[in-house]
Amino acid sequence: MFVRKIARDYPSGRVEYVYLVESYRDGARSRQRTVANLGRADVLAPHLDAIVRLLRPQLLTPPPTPQSGLVRVPEALTYGPVAVAQKLWQELGLGEILTQVCGAAVAERSFVLVAHRLLHPGSEHALAWWLDESFVPDARGQRLLPEWKARRRVRVAGRQLLQWYRTLDGLISAKAAIETELYARLRDLFGLQVDVVFFDLTSTYFEGSGPTPVARHGYSRDGRPRNRQVLVGVVMASGWPIASYVFEGHRQDRSTVREMLTDVRSRFAVQRVVWVADRGMVSDDTLTAMSEGEEHYLVGLQRRRNPTAQAVLQASASQFRQPLPHGGGEVCEVKLPDESVRYIVVWSPERLRYERALRRQDMRRTRDRLRKLARAVTTGKLRQAAKIGARAGACLAEQHGSRYFAWELTPEGRFRYGIVRAKLRAERRVEGTYILQTNEPTLDALRAVAVYKELQLVERGFRALKDVLAMRPIYHRTESRVRAHLFVAHLALVLGCALEKALRRAGLTMALETALEALHPVRLVTLDVDGAITRVVTKPTAHAQAVLKAVGLSRLRPPGECSETG
Repeated sequence: MFVRKIARDYPSGRVEYVYLVESYRDGARSRQRTVANLGRADVLAPHLDAIVRLLRPQLLTPPPTPQSGLVRVPEALTYGPVAVAQKLWQELGLGEILTQVCGAAVAERSFVLVAHRLLHPGSEHALAWWLDESFVPDARGQRLLPEWKARRRVRVAGRQLLQWYRTLDGLISAKAAIETELYARLRDLFGLQVDVVFFDLTSTYFEGSGPTPVARHGYSRDGRPRNRQVLVGVVMASGWPIASYVFEGHRQDRSTVREMLTDVRSRFAVQRVVWVADRGMVSDDTLTAMSEGEEHYLVGLQRRRNPTAQAVLQASASQFRQPLPHGGGEVCEVKLPDESVRYIVVWSPERLRYERALRRQDMRRTRDRLRKLARAVTTGKLRQAAKIGARAGACLAEQHGSRYFAWELTPEGRFRYGIVRAKLRAERRVEGTYILQTNEPTLDALRAVAVYKELQLVERGFRALKDVLAMRPIYHRTESRVRAHLFVAHLALVLGCALEKALRRAGLTMALETALEALHPVRLVTLDVDGAITRVVTKPTAHAQAVLKAVGLSRLRPPGECSETG
């Protein structure tokens, strides 16, 4: 509840009136209503002291009147990021959904887990330290406090840890229902249209052996081949993550697509969509699965060691190239004989510079290693043919540039190496290009390129999952807790996407992590003035104020008071 002053113009001049206003929620919207008209400001002003004396017995926290001037600050807690997370949580209706599906207790503790994952990522043990320095409210607006009890290396009370673990169990048991209800809420609030669906995978590793059978050795995107891992898949529509999946760590990317398609079709009632996936997902089986019914696909195509890609590139040499907007390169469409699909070839100058620089760097490193090996053979430090071959094989296995070199050991014992010109010419033909394959007839070349570039949203989402949300490494020892841990990261990503979209609507270009960092100095300060306790919120910086305004918190007030919405 707060006081608002409204000015009205009359022939005799401007008159200001004072109203007592309160905020309330009407479904998903925040509204305001007038509680009382207090009258004209110029008439009230001379009687202000008398009004305050009259109302003082009804004030829950009467304003402090310092007598001795003694002011103490018992605590100053981080509040800005938590207030924004709570605002987004309420707007998305996550609290209502979880209360309906899991119960009020799980819903209340789930906000703490998700906000912690978004704002200060760490394990359930680290959650207590975050609660210690932040004001995180419960359902009644009271501060949640950590419970400390040292036991060996664990310093958090076992009872509180058990609460968080049971919350994880409650979340994962209702995961499918939560995702379905959240999808319906996003569709109603933001007009979510599922006509283009993106799917991509990443991996995250375990410290220790991890639970079987989900924790397996496989291709590690984290550069941790010795650690067991799981695959994490996310489905995104209109920039929102609508579903997430956990697969065994040894599976190939393409083997997960059909399972994902079946689940999305059964739960989200999609009808005619275009499935968009990276080239690691492409196989005859996945393309068939994506083409069922009226659905279509748009996928990247492997360029190297792919006869179809080579034929497409050769045919594109005689095609008309259409410039991409904003100087982004050129594009043309190719259709091979006896095929119903279309191929779109894109030439990107930025990609050309990157791939050419990377190839040249790798070639220099490989050449230096081969030159060093040749010197060792020439000087007699290395004589045995088996050892020379092993060293040469190791040199060519360490860098991507090794594919352009060949070597031989002559009968006289001389070591020779050189560039395979045919392979180098083939590489130069594909550098700076990427090829798209689609069976969607309504997508022209420019639109197909724009849609495929939106796949970068999914990739940025993965970077947020792994970096901003710090979902790696995983320490849980049971499969259900691992899946719950990653589902909490999924819900945190939903909040992150909501914040990013709010920033874009407000015309702000700052990244998610920058916005959260700007909010961190906004603190809730408790003041003790001659024994009278009151709370105040520190003044936000210009950047923090812009973030608060973007999410609808034009003026942030202490908990228990209404924050004015913009």
